[in-house]
Order: sequence, then C-alpha cells, then structure tokens
Amino acid sequence: QQAAALAIRNQFNPVAGYSAELEDDNLGGLLSLAYAITPDTLVYGSWSKGGKSGGLNLAQLPAGVTPEVEPEKVESYEIGLKSTLLDGALVANLAAYETTIEDYQTAITEQQIGTVSFIQYIANIPEVRSRGVEADLIWKPLDNLSLTASAAYTDAVYVSYTNAPQAPENLNISAVSDLSGQPLSGVPEFTYTLSADYFTPVSYFGGTELYVHGDWSERGAFYTSGSNSRYAEVPGYGLLNARVGLRADTSGWDISLWARNLLDEEYFQTLSVANTGLVTGLVGEPRTVGATLRSKF
Repeated sequence: QQAAALAIRNQFNPVAGYSAELEDDNLGGLLSLAYAITPDTLVYGSWSKGGKSGGLNLAQLPAGVTPEVEPEKVESYEIGLKSTLLDGALVANLAAYETTIEDYQTAITEQQIGTVSFIQYIANIPEVRSRGVEADLIWKPLDNLSLTASAAYTDAVYVSYTNAPQAPENLNISAVSDLSGQPLSGVPEFTYTLSADYFTPVSYFGGTELYVHGDWSERGAFYTSGSNSRYAEVPGYGLLNARVGLRADTSGWDISLWARNLLDEEYFQTLSVANTGLVTGLVGEPRTVGATLRSKF
C-alpha cells in the first residue's frame, strides 16, 4: 500500500529518493584552575573541549550539496580575574578567551537559479575562531543604588572558508568567494551596556518601595548573511529601556510602567539581499510603552 501511495504522489510531483547516514562521537572535558591572590581577588584559567552533534538535511538540496552535516568540534581557553573592592561596594570582573570551532554548522540560504525561490540548509564551514575580552563592573555607591557597566570586544572570523556563497554584487566575478579571515556573520566587534537601579521606601504605603531601572545598550555593525554582502551589513545601534514601579514585599504585588526603545531608535535586526538585488530587512521593535501588574498568591 505504501508503494502504491508513493507511486500515485510521484505522478504529479516526482520526488527523487536518496539515502544517507551519519555517525559521530565526541569526547569532551573541562580543566580549570583558580587561585585566590587575596581574600577579595581570584584569578582563574580554564580549558574545555566539546562538540555539537551532526545531522541530516532532509529538504531538497542544490546540486553538489550533500545531506550530511558533520558534527562540530569545539576547543576553548579562558583566563580571568574576579575581584571585590571597597568593602564589597565594587565588583570588577575581567576575562579573555579564545574558541576554535571545526566544521562549524551554519544556515545557508541559496537562491534557486532562474527563480525567485530560496533553499535553506545547514552546511559545515571548515573552521571559525572567536577571541575577545569581556569586562563588567557593579558599583553600589549607596545601599539603594546600583550601577552596572559591561563591555565586550570580539574578534570572530572565518579561519577557513574558501567556498562561501558569493555576494550578489560580485556574482559577475565568480559563483563562490573566499571568506577566510573575514568577520563571522552575526557577531559585532564591540558591545556595551550601562544600567542603573534605584529603590526607596514609600512611607505612605506600609512595606512598599518605589523602584526605578534604566539601561542603555549599544552594539557595533555586523553582517547577517552568509556571503558578507555589503548590503547585508546591519549598522550599529543603541537602545534605551526604562521601568518605574511600586512593589510590596509582604503581599507580593508589583505594578510598573515600562518603555522599550524609549528614544524610538530606527534599526534593523537582520538584512538579506537576493541575487536580483532586492534587499529586505527585519525592522527592530519601535518605541513600546506598557504597564505590568504582578501578584503572588
């Protein structure tokens, strides 16, 4: 019966069958060392090795693309420092890391030749590398005021990627491009966040406090296409969020007014470009204001 049903379906939309199999194994581990220089300062280092399972592409694939997706092999190193200063009022952390991934799995979107249709599948990139520095500070100048700052620098590149999809603006040169040494898609070079939290008791309502939160986050430009097309580079942007509210510890209720993207920044989350030259993008959320009421029973 199954064979008969398959034959009927294939009369109208023939489907070429194929078989594929994939085997993988992974031996991972973590080694870490830490040393307290002083009671308030700790240095550490770590090495880890792991992986991500492979799989199969089950959709129709372009010519020359195999259904097997190889497993990722990940190796990471990290060193850092954690410290507490000013009698606990200031916490400072600093870390540097490097991660190498072999057979990096990524989503490829490819336009079918002679059509406006696209095929998306998972493929392996021979090797990518990400290294960077991260720092964060938490300062409490007052018991009811907390200030936080965090920043990150990331140098993420394709180490070996000689058969990357060609950017549409360069298709007259060749069908593929060599992105070895070029920035890894989706990763901005710089990011940082600043935030503040303040609260104070409200005597008019017993056991109630007023709280205020604000944060500003900014990220640099980054690519959002597998070809690193210049038309798919999202410009950097910054967002301001805020919240003010009242809450009661005893009864557990909390009411607040909040705003996301308070300055109504216009930005894109992603950009993509077709071989026809059409550029499309996912627009970021505009200024959004709302209220939230929570209660515990």
